Amino acid sequence: MRISTGITTLLVSFACVFSPFCAAAQSTEPLAIEDVLSSREFGQLTIPVWSPDQEWLVYAVKDRSRRSEASSSDTKQTSIFAYSKDSDLYAVNIHTGDTKNLTGAKGNNGSPAWSPDGHYLAFLSDRDGSGVAKLWLWQRSTGDLKKVSDVYIRATELQWLNGREILVTLAPESTSPVTPRESPSETEIGTNWQESTVRVYRSNATSSTTSAGTISAPWNLDVYRSDLAIVEIETGKIRRLTHDQRLGTYAISPDASRIAFSSPIRFEKAGSQQILWSLSVVSVATGEIQSLASEIRLEYDGSPFSWSPDSSRLAFLTGGPIEHNERGDCYVVDLNEAGSKNLSHFESPPGREKQRAPLWDATGESIYFIRDGAVWKVRDGKPAQALPRIKDRRVMEIVAGGHEQVWSPKPGSIVVLTYDSSAKQSGFYRMNVITGESTRLQEDGRCYNFMNADDHVYAVSGGSRFAYFAEDATHDRDLWMANADFRSVWRLTHLNPQLDKYKMGEARLVEWHSLDGHILKGALLLPPTYRKGVRYPLVVWVYSGDRGSEFVNRFGLADAGPFNLQLLATRGYAVLFPDIPEDPIAPMANIAKCVSPGINHLVETGIADPDRVGVIGQSYGGYSVLALIAQTNRFKAAVEIDGAGNLIGVYGEMDKAGAAFGVSELEHGQGRMGGTPWQYRERYIENSPYFYLDRVETPLLIVQGAADTTTAPFLADELFVALRRLGKEVEYAKYEGEGHSAVYWKYSNQADYCRRMLSWFNRHMGTDNR
Repeated sequence: MRISTGITTLLVSFACVFSPFCAAAQSTEPLAIEDVLSSREFGQLTIPVWSPDQEWLVYAVKDRSRRSEASSSDTKQTSIFAYSKDSDLYAVNIHTGDTKNLTGAKGNNGSPAWSPDGHYLAFLSDRDGSGVAKLWLWQRSTGDLKKVSDVYIRATELQWLNGREILVTLAPESTSPVTPRESPSETEIGTNWQESTVRVYRSNATSSTTSAGTISAPWNLDVYRSDLAIVEIETGKIRRLTHDQRLGTYAISPDASRIAFSSPIRFEKAGSQQILWSLSVVSVATGEIQSLASEIRLEYDGSPFSWSPDSSRLAFLTGGPIEHNERGDCYVVDLNEAGSKNLSHFESPPGREKQRAPLWDATGESIYFIRDGAVWKVRDGKPAQALPRIKDRRVMEIVAGGHEQVWSPKPGSIVVLTYDSSAKQSGFYRMNVITGESTRLQEDGRCYNFMNADDHVYAVSGGSRFAYFAEDATHDRDLWMANADFRSVWRLTHLNPQLDKYKMGEARLVEWHSLDGHILKGALLLPPTYRKGVRYPLVVWVYSGDRGSEFVNRFGLADAGPFNLQLLATRGYAVLFPDIPEDPIAPMANIAKCVSPGINHLVETGIADPDRVGVIGQSYGGYSVLALIAQTNRFKAAVEIDGAGNLIGVYGEMDKAGAAFGVSELEHGQGRMGGTPWQYRERYIENSPYFYLDRVETPLLIVQGAADTTTAPFLADELFVALRRLGKEVEYAKYEGEGHSAVYWKYSNQADYCRRMLSWFNRHMGTDNR
């Protein structure tokens, strides 16, 4: 694919590319399911990477048109399959626009990394048909592909140690059985039972003085077990640096002499997802491991930490599910000194947001990080300093450049990604770290946040320019390029030209008061044929805990593929994604208190037809759907996907390893029950829609992946059985072999879901859903 013949045609503004001038050629026909499900999207957990000469940018694209018919539970649990299924690696020349598919639609490909000299691109792929991720090279001069080794790679990120060696993670050489065991031994059960398939789980009684960190763990920490290893690209020879070590995040020092890594030790307490971590470094030359810190609270993946430019120190930010109740400080540990040093000494806890890695300046004297939407600067021997806030903006990310350093396109300055919570829009600003002055670079109602599976926002710098993602409610996400002052802006990719022919529904912000008097907002997606004064059937997309208004500038209001809400808008529906702030005491009642007044507002303003209102939600949104239809009969149709109505049932879920995710999720996680069902029996019952199903009058379509390991399928079974017993109108679509989200299902099941969902709303709300 060739995007442009030269830089002059690429240097166009957002206003030109997204101009209404193009709308004349667009059709108001319903968005075809085929065009949605064959759309391409940027690969998750894969950051676009610059070539060393900053001529090429490589990115991953998941191509749904390849229509893999593997179920979401069929792929082996390797790092590459979770987020690189049906993905290819592309390289775009930022000067000419020439674009190359490097991997040729063969296998699953991801995790690109350029060699320091720019001659090779390393990546992970199963293109040899093995079904597991292996290390491959693309040679820039010839375009040839070469498999480096047949060893199975566990890494989600590849890091070059030098021009000849790559750092990866591998499965341990000898993986010992972990609890629970696959089968009991003969000495325990006798020789007559050798064919038994029994799986035994045990729990020993504990006293009040026993650590509760391993009781009812939400997941098995042994999934982190790996070996850090160095692969020689010429021979494929492997040298293991660590052995059978639990590994979280890891990073090579700038001088390539050491590798820092985090290791999960245990969950801090029962009913919590907070992990306590250790931070260590291993010598590349000797394999000697040096422990730097232990029992520290970090994020779930063991981040964030970063190396100083001189490779002598590590900075890390404490964080995670519990740390927001503590201070959330910035620490530095010197490899030549014992202990870590707190540089910030905050007196109050931060808000709950995933910590980004702290970034150093080029001298290694100052460290920058984000706390509660502001940029902070710390340095040894000086009090922590907050840079002046940008008025009415939250800083979401500091743009990085080089090896874990801030990008300074002008001396004494940094570039940050901001968020305007009033207008719900992203922006780029330049901040002077000396004077505190800020300058707006670009802010035009678009969304520049790429919130992927790792919950990160990505903007990648390269010399005097940087690349970023951009989208709005009517235009899909693409990669864009800008120079340091944003005087030149151009689009690098055009992933889904098949969507250009459609006139999409426009989005707007709406506002109302909850029944408790709180001001709430929502993202309203209107039909492309919207006319003021005409009432439209309304579908409400719900997810308790989300602020739907923050998605107003996201294409299709954020969810990809089968959950793209333009499928509904282009068929004549108005779609509301409302704010539903969390309520830790009465989450079920709170959902109705937030959503019902929002619907009333749209009815009162003449947009929504009060007799044609439906509701849909997935996962915790499925719970939110059930909570609503158990409290009100105003909905004419409901679609509940991968959700649960019985909190006590969720609490009792357990996987094969004995892990019980629901315990932590309900006690102190998303469910916010505050403790066990024995402490808060009535709270669990009162907030379980299952116990109020006799009140349901709304026809309900239940959708469930039969291989879902997040929401156990038995929870959908019991929901259907109960509604059938009560004589309610209910349909249950259970998809064999599929996991928690239809986004990852095979094509035929995605298509069936879309047709079934649209037909359900059409049947009960009287709209032609072609």
